[in-house]
This record gives sequence, structure tokens and C-alpha cells, in this order.
Amino acid sequence: MKRVIQLGDRKGETVYNVAPVCYGTLTTDDVARQIAAESTASPGDVKNVLDRYAYYVSENLKKGYAIELLGFGKLYLRFVNGKSVSAEKDATAALVKALVPGFRPSFTMVNNSRIYDLIPDKISLVKYTGTTVSAGEDDTSGGADQGGEEEGGSPL
Repeated sequence: MKRVIQLGDRKGETVYNVAPVCYGTLTTDDVARQIAAESTASPGDVKNVLDRYAYYVSENLKKGYAIELLGFGKLYLRFVNGKSVSAEKDATAALVKALVPGFRPSFTMVNNSRIYDLIPDKISLVKYTGTTVSAGEDDTSGGADQGGEEEGGSPL
């Protein structure tokens, strides 16, 4: 990824970095079709379960619970506070500027390193050229060119 520094001693300098590339977003319908293809449930049944899951996540967050889903992580609510105060009596709900959802991905510790459950075991990074490639067998785009990934890896 290329950008030009806007401030400081290096202002105007072109620098490069790496970043993941997203080829699109899978919808609930897309995921329901994928799950249904590997189960005895219909896409409609799967979509109904996912809809109820989303509903109960929201309802239980509202009741003050955090929700942990195996292999994903924990959803919870957190406050965005405007400031800290010195006196306990001044620490009131008035300090809360916003309530936002939080997410902490699940992981296991291996040799003092976090291994996140959502990241595939085998992933290779490849150079992103910005060009499109034909949709492959595992593509979920319905045949549309999503482009830029050399076979076998995630682009940088």
C-alpha cells in the first residue's frame, strides 16, 4: 500500500506498507447457502437460525451479558467515556458518551504467542498486483471476478 506522509520531518515522502485486501463481503444469505450445502438444513432454515442468534445476542447484551461463541470470541458492550474524574461521586452515567459493541477474538496460547481461532491454520501471503483473476471453484461470488489474489494465498 502506497501513501504520502502529510506531516513531520518526512512530509511529502512516499512510503509503502502491507495490508490485507478484502474482495467483498459475504451476506447472511451467502453464509446460509454455504452452511446449507454441508448440512441437512435448507438455506432458509440456516438463515432463520442466524437471525435468531443475532436477535438473542442483542437481547442478552441489553441484559448485561457478554456472549462467547466457540471459535469466534466474545461480544460485549463497552462505554466510550468523555473523561476521567478524580472523585468517585463524580463517576456517573453522565461520563458515558457512547455505548458501542466490543469484540475479543478467541485464541489459545502457544509458546507465549496468541493463536487466534478465526485465522486459518494454513494461509500464505502473496503479492497483490491489483489485477483480477478468474473466479475459482471455492469462490463464493457467484462467478464474478473479485480479483487480485494469486492462487493459494491471501494478498498483501
